[in-house]
Amino acid sequence: MNRSVNDTPDLEKLISEAESLVDRRNPEALPLAEDAMALAIESRNPRYISYAKYLVAFYHCLVANDYEKAIALCKECQSSLAEEDLDEIGYKIYMVLGNSYQLLGDVFLAQDSYLLGLKQLEGRKTLSNRERGFLAAFYYNVSLLLSSSELKLPTEEYLEKAIEIYQEIDNGFKLSKSYIAYSGVFEGRGEYQKAIDILFKALEIDERIKDLYSIALTKANLGIQHLRISKLDLAYDYLKASLEYFRSKNMMWETAMVKIHFGETLIANGRKAEGAQELLEAESLFDSLDNKQELSKVYQILGKYYSEREDYKAAFHYQAKYTESLKYFFDTEKTKALTHAKKEFETELKEKESALLKEKNEEIKGYVHKLEVSNNELKQFASVASHDLKEPLRMVYSYMGLAKKSLAGRLTEQEGEFISFALDGAKRMEQLIVDLLRLAKIDSNPQISRVKMQNVISEIKLNLETLMLEKNAYITSSDLPEIMADRTQIIQLFQNLIGNGIKYNESKCPTVRIKFVRNTDTIDILISDNGIGIPENYREQAFHIFRRLPTKKEYSGSGIGLAICKKIVESMGGKISIQANPSGGTIFKITLPLSVCAPALDK
Repeated sequence: MNRSVNDTPDLEKLISEAESLVDRRNPEALPLAEDAMALAIESRNPRYISYAKYLVAFYHCLVANDYEKAIALCKECQSSLAEEDLDEIGYKIYMVLGNSYQLLGDVFLAQDSYLLGLKQLEGRKTLSNRERGFLAAFYYNVSLLLSSSELKLPTEEYLEKAIEIYQEIDNGFKLSKSYIAYSGVFEGRGEYQKAIDILFKALEIDERIKDLYSIALTKANLGIQHLRISKLDLAYDYLKASLEYFRSKNMMWETAMVKIHFGETLIANGRKAEGAQELLEAESLFDSLDNKQELSKVYQILGKYYSEREDYKAAFHYQAKYTESLKYFFDTEKTKALTHAKKEFETELKEKESALLKEKNEEIKGYVHKLEVSNNELKQFASVASHDLKEPLRMVYSYMGLAKKSLAGRLTEQEGEFISFALDGAKRMEQLIVDLLRLAKIDSNPQISRVKMQNVISEIKLNLETLMLEKNAYITSSDLPEIMADRTQIIQLFQNLIGNGIKYNESKCPTVRIKFVRNTDTIDILISDNGIGIPENYREQAFHIFRRLPTKKEYSGSGIGLAICKKIVESMGGKISIQANPSGGTIFKITLPLSVCAPALDK
């Protein structure tokens, strides 16, 4: 039998912790990745080794900036894994490949990798929260890739999908990064103030989760947007703060990116020589990272800078480099391939969504048909129970009663007992039919209204007055809520439970207490009694129809009462269970969703 990495908690924990650190470009991820590799090698399991190798590749991509090594490790994973194993880890490998190609500036191979990963996840009917996080990351990365390409394709739809998922799974770090990416959409439209507003939203999340890397990233983008609106002092402060953080952590790509805009800010502020130096340092860093895309931007800015200084030799040098880089990005065949891949993915996605929707609709139609058949059978049963069964039973009861009267004084004692047994049996049979009818009608057109539980208990006390006097019983309750429910069913529910607590009770003073507890998402109503109790091995089956508790003493009843209670509670979206009462007797615990509580009325 195949095993997944989830079968080894230590390895799963190491991978999860290391992934989180790599996301933040934290070098402390390396020892965890190495520990994961050692654990995997010790296991001699090829799948575990591939998981650990993927983790090392992820580290080399985003922290060590060794993209070629990351790509080589990913390809090793792909070649060494069986097809079914690749389905489990494949999307993670595609993510690292896409990141590596993108950071190398190869947007076309990055696009292919992201789309393959997206297709793999989109093809699954159910996803865990971690897988949903990766799905959102693919949407996020595709949006960045498309927005940073020279094609300037629209990316809002991808970002909106990513943001929706990150909000659902409560991933503040990734949500902040998605807001940063969305600020780029506004920047592309020249709506710089809107970009700043959404960046402050991201910064609020960063400061709440106290993530220093994310704070630096958001401040860098705030610096860029303030540069766009010529608020140079603010731009300088934000960019300088983020630059100091990235440089202290030896984050080469981030440092180089900030240096571009920091250099632009210095030049705009009249400190042209300092600004040019920052740009040259950015060029050197991107050159060492072999990032063609970002180098193209640096060439363009330096060409313009040297042209304005009338240093035409340097200006021509950088302009030539910029032109050469444009040839790469505007290659006709690659541009067509990128656009085609995007359209192909969207078409396939729509086809899958349509197929899934059709499948769901067919399932729903099947359920509706079954429900209609079930309802029709229920109506037929109710008709039979009301007329075909009750009528002949009534005749038996009536004629046996007449026979007893007409033969009064002529019957032997035994014959009189036989007739009494028959009359008693007919009476119990009639009650059984009534109870079955109640059980069948519970789900049929409930009349929902505000129900004051305290008033319900008062009414039940009146209904059970004779029994309470006979048994010397009393009922206590306080602070019960108002709920939205069918009042008749609520009376049935609590009268059954309270009545059982008094009837199945041999104490001198039978006592039933009703207590209410409000939880975060639910409410509990506890009905405790000091009766004969229910043994633990009978508590589950006590709610089954016709199941009665075996006792030394014979108690009256149809054996349907608790089944009715269970059905009423479940029709309200709740659960009912039985617990032992520490002081003797039984506790019935009813748990209902908090939504059943009636809203407060305006005064």
